[in-house]
Amino acid sequence: MHINTMEENYKLENYERFLGEFKEHGSHWDKIEKRTATLFQVLIDGDLKELVFVLKYYPKYIEIVCDHFRYLYNYSGVDADIFAASKLLELSEGYHQKQFVRNLVRKLEKIDELDISSLNKFLDNLLQNQIKLHPIILNFYKNEIKRNIENNTYHKLQIKVIEKNLSKLVVDDSFDFSANDRDANLDIPYMD
Repeated sequence: MHINTMEENYKLENYERFLGEFKEHGSHWDKIEKRTATLFQVLIDGDLKELVFVLKYYPKYIEIVCDHFRYLYNYSGVDADIFAASKLLELSEGYHQKQFVRNLVRKLEKIDELDISSLNKFLDNLLQNQIKLHPIILNFYKNEIKRNIENNTYHKLQIKVIEKNLSKLVVDDSFDFSANDRDANLDIPYMD
């Protein structure tokens, strides 16, 4: 987990020229101009820090961005910054369609191949930073850590230590990550 602040030296004017006219009504693609959709696709495909920066100043695009996430293909393979992803979930309360959240957590750092030492460090970082992280992200990683434990042959004492620390995570376990909603057909198998 990369622990750094999101306070980058971004300049709003670098993005404003791409933010075209916004229409309140219409379907997703009809509400924004092509250059705006392209900007958001590029920002979504990045580490999300710039996306959060833009949305803080232009919150009217939050719903559009959440909807845009439904079509995320993550061509760049760039992992999302965990703090930026948390901030995006915070900014987008009320627009958490399942496909948006599933595609957002897919962009997070993968931990399935971490060894026990790295997994412990990762969990320690989650615990130290949990007040800065959205409960949905904490729940996602809690489940991923459990999956890592199940899929590896760690010593029972190592597992006990991890399980004890996992119990300290405050999570939102009400979010259902399963793919049985109307967007389930948008799940892209090669992204997993």
